[in-house]
Order: sequence, then C-alpha cells, then structure tokens
Amino acid sequence: MILVRRWVIGVALVCLFGIIYGCSPRMDWREVQLQAIDGSALFPAKPVEVSRTLQMESGQGAITLTLRSARIDDTVFAVGWVLHAGTDTREKLEAAMLANIGAEAAMVSRQALKQDDRVIHEVAASGEMRLRPDSAPVPARLWMRSLTIHRAVPGQAGVKQVIEIIAAGPAHELKEEDARLFIESLKLAQ
Repeated sequence: MILVRRWVIGVALVCLFGIIYGCSPRMDWREVQLQAIDGSALFPAKPVEVSRTLQMESGQGAITLTLRSARIDDTVFAVGWVLHAGTDTREKLEAAMLANIGAEAAMVSRQALKQDDRVIHEVAASGEMRLRPDSAPVPARLWMRSLTIHRAVPGQAGVKQVIEIIAAGPAHELKEEDARLFIESLKLAQ
C-alpha cells in the first residue's frame, strides 16, 4: 500500500511538472522600442544589440550595420539597420543573408509589398546551415523583409537608411507562424 501511494504521488508530481513546463512559453513575446530607426518590433526574448563595420565591395567604403537580435535555441530573430547606406546596400545585405544559409535561386521566393509610400521587399528561402563548425549542415529557413528609407536631415542632403527584419534558423525549429509574427511586427514612424 505504501509503495502504491508513493508511486501515485510520484506520477502526480511528474504530471504537475509536465503541465508547468508545458505552460511555460518557449517564446516570451515583447514589444521592443528601436529608437535609432524610430520604430518597434515584437521579439521572442530579450534582445541584445551589436554593431559591426562591413566593407562594401561596390566602392562605397565601410558601413556600420547595427543588429538588435534575440536567439531561441538555434534560431535568430533580428532587426538590422544601416543609417548611412549606399545605393545598393539593401541588395547586398539581402544577398549576404541568402548566402549565410546557402540558398539556391530555386529555393528563394521574393515579393514587393507596397505599404503607404514604401516598398518592402520580402524574401522567404530554404537552404542549409551549420549549427556548429564541426557539425553537418541541417536544412534551414529564412524569412526577411527589408526596405530603404530616404530621410531628410536638416542642413544636409537626404540620408538613405536600410532596415531589415530577419527570422532564420533550422527548418525543424523555425515555424512559419513565429517568423511571420516577427517580420510583420516591425512598425516604423511615418
């Protein structure tokens, strides 16, 4: 009788922990303000911000790409921006993201979306990525939106800014509904 009672209590505790774990969200969505681009986006975890200088091939020199990103397992959700962009910066950043997952042209879908007076470029692609340098590649997915904004700056010629929002990760991890929720959450002030 005592063994049966302990067994029942043990099973009940395992079920309780399972329910608690099942109720804890894998993604803790929160709205994050992005002051540098006068916007906001929903992130699935607390994001971190990094900036890096990239040398552009087209002779425009170096640009600074700033990323605000959050990682859930091996999936990355990021908003990136270049505040002083060259003519083809958006296209080069898009090509770099597609190269990161080894996307072939047949596995890339592109469309242009009109929103107010802006054209947003949306890309969905499949490819492969390595989760660790010594591991075999796994199938990967990418969803991204990017746009170029011309901002008036007092006392200067207009400034081009490129903004992109990206969800990328292993195909078994990155669900389309999570990627869509993220990339469609980007809001920019008019």
